[in-house]
Amino acid sequence: MNEIFTQNLIIREFNIDDTNAYYKNNQDGQIKKYMPNHSHDDENEARKELEENIANYAETEMPVHFAIVKADINALIGHIGIGDSEIIENAYELCCGISRDYRGHNYAAEALRAFAPWCKSAFNIDKIYASVNSENIAPRKALLNAGFSLCGEKYENKKEDINLYIFI
Repeated sequence: MNEIFTQNLIIREFNIDDTNAYYKNNQDGQIKKYMPNHSHDDENEARKELEENIANYAETEMPVHFAIVKADINALIGHIGIGDSEIIENAYELCCGISRDYRGHNYAAEALRAFAPWCKSAFNIDKIYASVNSENIAPRKALLNAGFSLCGEKYENKKEDINLYIFI
């Protein structure tokens, strides 16, 4: 992947030097609650996840996760990725997480607006889904601001109500 540049962000491949920032970014309550697979008990677990992500880059296969970097300060502020959907068979689902210190600045929507079209082209897919816990309002707004559409009111998944969005 070549880097994707937006007005404020760079979406790039992770490197092993991102481990500490990635681990710290994913320790806040929102990430632990809504994206527990990205929250780790220790930095070594985070490092193992990044190593798996880095290995997938060479294979150009899903799932893939990339770093979201705030360009003007060169700081890792989140992650974004795509893989098989857990809700819809034979479909792909996008995920995005922004560090607590950088929420509220529309960085998630900015990253999603650039990343979703890149995914469609890079993986030759026609639609991308995203699922969000119905109680988690900010990502729902980010998806709508990024051009996703609500395609289902609520789905039961792992004992929670989720809203499903689609990008065509």
